[in-house]
Amino acid sequence: MMFTIPDQERKLLEERVETSRSLGKDESLVLHGGGNTSVKLNVRTVVGKNIDALFVKSSGSDLATMEVGDFTALKINDLMDARTVESMTDEEMSSFIRNCMLDPDQAFPSVEIFIHTFINAKFVDHSHADYIVALTNTDLDEREIADVFKEKVLVIPYVQPGFQLAKHFLKTVSEMDLSNFAGVVLRNHGLVTWGNTARESYDTHLKLVKEAEKFIESKWKGLPRVQFRKEKEEQFIEFLPKLRGLLSKGRRKILTWDNSEEAVGFSLSEDARKFVTLGPATPDMLVRTKKNYLFSDDISSIEPLIDSFVRNYEDDFKKYVPSGKVMHDPFPSVLVIKGYGIVAAASTKREADIIRDEAIHSFRVASAASAVGNNRFITDRQCFDLEYWPFQEAKLAKRRRKELEGFVGLVTGAASGIGKVTFTRFVDEGILAIGGDIDPSIVDLSKKMGKDGYGITFDISDEGSVIHVFREIVKEFGGIDVVFNNAGFLKPSPLDETTVQDLKKHIDINSIGTFIVTKEAFKIMKTQGIGGSFVFNITKNVTNPGEGMMSYGTSKAFAAQLSRYIAIEGGKFGIRSNVVNPDKIFRESKIWEGGVLENRARAKGITQEEYKKSNLLHVEVLPEHVANVVVDLVKDSIFGATTGTMIPIDGGIK
Repeated sequence: MMFTIPDQERKLLEERVETSRSLGKDESLVLHGGGNTSVKLNVRTVVGKNIDALFVKSSGSDLATMEVGDFTALKINDLMDARTVESMTDEEMSSFIRNCMLDPDQAFPSVEIFIHTFINAKFVDHSHADYIVALTNTDLDEREIADVFKEKVLVIPYVQPGFQLAKHFLKTVSEMDLSNFAGVVLRNHGLVTWGNTARESYDTHLKLVKEAEKFIESKWKGLPRVQFRKEKEEQFIEFLPKLRGLLSKGRRKILTWDNSEEAVGFSLSEDARKFVTLGPATPDMLVRTKKNYLFSDDISSIEPLIDSFVRNYEDDFKKYVPSGKVMHDPFPSVLVIKGYGIVAAASTKREADIIRDEAIHSFRVASAASAVGNNRFITDRQCFDLEYWPFQEAKLAKRRRKELEGFVGLVTGAASGIGKVTFTRFVDEGILAIGGDIDPSIVDLSKKMGKDGYGITFDISDEGSVIHVFREIVKEFGGIDVVFNNAGFLKPSPLDETTVQDLKKHIDINSIGTFIVTKEAFKIMKTQGIGGSFVFNITKNVTNPGEGMMSYGTSKAFAAQLSRYIAIEGGKFGIRSNVVNPDKIFRESKIWEGGVLENRARAKGITQEEYKKSNLLHVEVLPEHVANVVVDLVKDSIFGATTGTMIPIDGGIK
């Protein structure tokens, strides 16, 4: 750290953290990383100099979970030099801000930094409160908006966030004493308050929002609420894979379907059709939601509406965005379907959930605004300016998009061995991964993987259970792209000692169970129309049968042949199918438990360690070796032209 914070000043920063969390935990004030707070402190630099510093929320952090380290420190005196500058390009502003940072290793600060600088107060709070923007997203004039509040507030017309807004703000407040005002209302943007203590700024903020809420609720009764008709659920779940395919022509999407009473009620209202081109609640949402959403009266006519939406977005991009910019995905992020609610689409489940949340808040704001005045948002050009503003795009560009992001993949037998490692690798590669296993420990395992790993307990040999699982996958995510058929059963025995019961169990799991999973996934992939990939774990026993492995090898041979038929029948749909043939995978594998490893080594007359490495390379074959091949088989960039093949992963069979 390039500076130290005296104990008394640190206490003030901790108070700032506390009120920031309170602000951030209220979704009616800020959503998913929105809003920002600050405090001005005196710190000591590494050369022993005491200077005034602005600690402002860093870009990308979330007020609801703020820590001391989530505030970026900047030199106030250097920031104040910007008062004399009339304009800055985005590049100049970025460079200027970085030069003002006390520690270059800290995260870049919020772009609202100049407003926090120019307000002569210890603490500053800024939110995008629903009730505030509901007032400002109307044709009410500044006086009418100000009259809503008991205390005096300053209302400023919309100016694009960043340096332009700060300069406009500075010119406005330089002509008046800001201490005479309780806060500043930024049209189409939000609310700013300040105080000598963190609590004073926060309490003032809540007080003004409450006054706006009281005014609006005297005229607005909320979004209509209608309970979703359960008899329509199966029809919509059957439709979701087709919808996902239509939205994934550019890049694969994860879908979030909201059929809550509020979502369904809005979809059935006349406002759902009327608000289509109105814009979201606040401009900062544009980079995720776009200005417009898609409305459809029914699911049967949605395809041409999507095509029209894409053409219109492409036309507007050419009209409003300077050449040289890369166009964002032109497909709708938000769809409102009459009677079914809201569908949000994004490359990750987390982003789809955020878009859904932003959409429902936007619909509340638009509905409330229409109750107190005529709806008015910023212009189309202003919308595209902000959607393609580098500082706005940077929110979503902090991590590089992975090749398999947007894919939904199922790994069966995911609680141990090859399946467990592959399940983990799927998550690492950006796949929304579902780990399936008969072992309930898969649920606890998935919780350790965060939001991109989901565990589900089911028996692949139970057709009803498999059908239910795929129904839930479609309902929650929209479809399926990848299946790693890995689950299996192994009980070695000499041929003449093999019971019919044991043989049937091998066939039920390794043959029929694999068929059921494959069949259900294949139907969904065909409906989506965007291809897909199957990988079968067959093991070396099909190509190199081992003594005492008749039941296992023959049941796996069925699965191997099934893979070939998927390749043959799926090719015209872009569905690929391949086989991996691993051998002697011991680490974390349950099929070698119960004396199986010991007995196999004894039968060969060698030690267990020798048995593990009994291949041409004299290496132990690990689950990671298999998982890496499975991942590469899924990637179009590597095996996109490969189907119907087998890949041995065995160290070389002697």
